[in-house]
Parts: sequence; C-alpha cells; structure tokens
Amino acid sequence: MLISKELESFIHEFKPHNHLILFYDTLKNKYEILYQFIANGLQHGKGTVYICSDEGPEEVSREMGSFGINVETKVKEGMLLIRNFNEWYIERGRVEPIKIITRWNKAFDQFSGRGLGMRVIGETSCFFRQGLVRELMRYEYALHKVLTIPMEAICAYNLKTIVDTGYTDVIMPLIRAHGKAIFTTEGGSMIFEPEKIEDTDVEKLLDIEI
Repeated sequence: MLISKELESFIHEFKPHNHLILFYDTLKNKYEILYQFIANGLQHGKGTVYICSDEGPEEVSREMGSFGINVETKVKEGMLLIRNFNEWYIERGRVEPIKIITRWNKAFDQFSGRGLGMRVIGETSCFFRQGLVRELMRYEYALHKVLTIPMEAICAYNLKTIVDTGYTDVIMPLIRAHGKAIFTTEGGSMIFEPEKIEDTDVEKLLDIEI
C-alpha cells in the first residue's frame, strides 16, 4: 500500500485534540500507517500509548522493531507504553468509558509532567469479538470529535473483524464520532472529512454493504 502524500503530511502535522478513525484492510497496512504515526511522534518528543487488540503486546513490540522503532529503549525511557486491551478497555467483561478516559488523562499528566506531548493508538477488535459494540459507541462519543484531552489519537478498526462479526451498520456512526477518517484499500490510503462522506461512498470504497 502507498500512503498518500496528503496522509503522510497529516501524520507529520497531527495536532493535539485530533481524534481520527482508521479503517484498515490488512495488518500490513495497519502497521505502515500506525507505526509511522508512532515513529514521527517519538521523534518529536511525544510519548505514546498503544492499546493492542489484534495482537498481543509482544507481537506488537516485535513488529514495531521491524519497522525501525527502538522499542526496548523507548519503553525504558518511559516514552512508549504498550498495553493489552484487557488492561485498558475491558475489565472483567465490562466497558466503563469514564475509567478509560481517566486512564488517558493520567497518562497525559505523566507525559506532560516531563514536558512531552502524547500520541495514542487504540485498536478496537476486542469490542467486536466480545459483543461490546454498543459500549464502544458510548466510549467513542464520550471522547467527542475534538478531544478535550490535548492528546493526538487514532482509533484503529479492523474491517475484516467488523464484517465477520456483522457490525457494518456502525461504520457510519463511528465515522461521525471522529474528526477525520482514513481508509486503507489495495489502491492506497485515503483521508476524508466525516461530513463529506456518505454511506454509498463507503460501500463503493470498501465493496461492502452498510
């Protein structure tokens, strides 16, 4: 997949309070976008929190290393925090948006206390696999399109998981909960304003019914 110049520029110029949604078609394409986002943030003094869902922390760490990120060093420096979804999103089968947002606030306070900004990535497949999509929607809308926390966030959605679990009807409401939407396809990556994309556009783009 080729990252468009528009998306590459957007990643480099990502601003605090930005709340973006990424729909990815393959893990490889996910890595290419998210790890560039992480590498760029670390390079510019931004601590990063990565919440895993497709893979576990060890596999994510290994893939980041393959991308050229010095994971071990950044973790030791306190610049990079990698956690599994059940340490952040879902505890004992429950999703509590206030608790999740409190964790983001605490992480931001820790980074900002050291003069750092904060970039965050949250993978979401766990909500679909565990049938907690309604709870996920509450959480996303509680964050708002423009984040109240001055962090830079990408919420990452696996299209295959969404289709396989039968939740394609939530794609448009999820898009509306974010400031911008990125889609990866075989032809490359594209970034959209939520107000300028319709159901039919997404169906044609992804070749699915929503």
